[in-house]
Amino acid sequence: MQAKTQKSIALLLIVVLVLGFAVGYLVHWATAPQPSAPTGEVVPKSEYDKLNQELQTLKNQLQQLQQQQGGKPVEIVITAWTQGPERESIYRQLNLVEAANRLNTIFKVVGVPATVKVEGDFSTASWTDYRNKVFLALQGGTGPCIFQMEHHYSALLSENGWIIPLDDYVKKYWNWTYYDIISGLWDSVTYKGHIWGIPQDTEARPIFYNKLLLKQLGWTDDQINSLPDKIKSGQFTLQDLLRVAEEAVQKGVVQPGYAIWHRPSAGPDWPIVYLAFGGTLQDPTTGKLVADMKAWKKTFDWFYEASMQKGKAISDKITSLDFNRDIHPTIVSGKVLFWMGGIWHKGQWIGSFNLSEDRFWQMFGFALYPAGEPGLKPVTLSQPQAYFVSKSCKYPEIAFLIITLATDPYLNSLHAVKSAHLAILYDQLSDPVYTKDKFLAATGYMVQYAKYQPLHPKWSDYNTIIFNVIKGIETGQFNSDQALQVFRQNLQNTLGDSVIIRD
Repeated sequence: MQAKTQKSIALLLIVVLVLGFAVGYLVHWATAPQPSAPTGEVVPKSEYDKLNQELQTLKNQLQQLQQQQGGKPVEIVITAWTQGPERESIYRQLNLVEAANRLNTIFKVVGVPATVKVEGDFSTASWTDYRNKVFLALQGGTGPCIFQMEHHYSALLSENGWIIPLDDYVKKYWNWTYYDIISGLWDSVTYKGHIWGIPQDTEARPIFYNKLLLKQLGWTDDQINSLPDKIKSGQFTLQDLLRVAEEAVQKGVVQPGYAIWHRPSAGPDWPIVYLAFGGTLQDPTTGKLVADMKAWKKTFDWFYEASMQKGKAISDKITSLDFNRDIHPTIVSGKVLFWMGGIWHKGQWIGSFNLSEDRFWQMFGFALYPAGEPGLKPVTLSQPQAYFVSKSCKYPEIAFLIITLATDPYLNSLHAVKSAHLAILYDQLSDPVYTKDKFLAATGYMVQYAKYQPLHPKWSDYNTIIFNVIKGIETGQFNSDQALQVFRQNLQNTLGDSVIIRD
């Protein structure tokens, strides 16, 4: 009986919401002064009266449900879990709360005796801890209605039956906001022909370079400022970057191991160098993962040359460091020449590490990952975040409506500017909040060069293998030839026929 009542409440609220928009539209037409000579179609008053009557009937039914609950207001609670981990991404949660507030405003205007409330939490824990928390809750059937996660988890989440497909909802509410989502982003949440998530933001992962250290190497302002364009045109490759890094160590501009830094943990960045060497991650025909061993050999050669065993560009201790305790403070203090980071790090440095806006532009430049070698193309990787609706959610369409109202140019632009992420909506590109941000305007082009992680349930296993092998190179466990052997064996043992190994 309770489940039936919950379903009835949800259905009534949805119908009332749609009718509320319709009635508002019809009220406008029914009450606005009409021109002396009709210039277009006018909504008949009879249509307005009909919809208004239906609205009143539904409100009466809601009042009856309210009485069944002992006169208590009808309140629907939607749980939502979101993640930073950087605190600057708090709008991932706040925008959902604001969407519920907007929904309640609509209900109040049309006289609906019900409210919707978003409860949950915004996490600044590590991604591993956050994911484990979400996975355990979903597995136990106690997961939140709405949760945010990287787009490529669409495959794993759907294969486990933890989330619902959103195709019908997207189609139903297409004209509300979804027509405006930048078209390529739909591919990032589409798996086996179904849409599983709604893009929340996107980003690019550039290489930041310290302009002050390049000047110490003798670079002129023109050479520094033209570096992004030289990378785009293929005139400056990863081999050139490695050469500059080794020169900086040899001349004492940076300490050994401080010329090239990257994330200390497993994550989406690890295949970017492989992509820059022309590698492919997924077969479009079979959907299987792909390992091009020639491209991986070049990748491992590059990391070996950069390691403390050879060029001394990358520290052998970097994978034991902490992002907030070690990585970001060291970069902001100006001790690292090249940082393989993400555009949101600019927001973190200013918001959490006391870097001023002026100092950022004085110290840092940013560019795509250069092509691995002449004739190839520069690249970056974009990892859109997405909102998902869990299968255990009692009010899935209400949850989806909250996501829909949160997918708003103004609200998304607040998040983008605060956290240094890129637009997901075409309208954001002209939103005043977004367009005034110099950094977002300067990095927006990178999305054109972006690759996405494969939507495959075993992609995380593949990516973890990549990290462990490169970590092994950097910590001196093996050279690039040994790394390739270990890599091949781990792929075969862990992924089996889920991966195509190309020699």
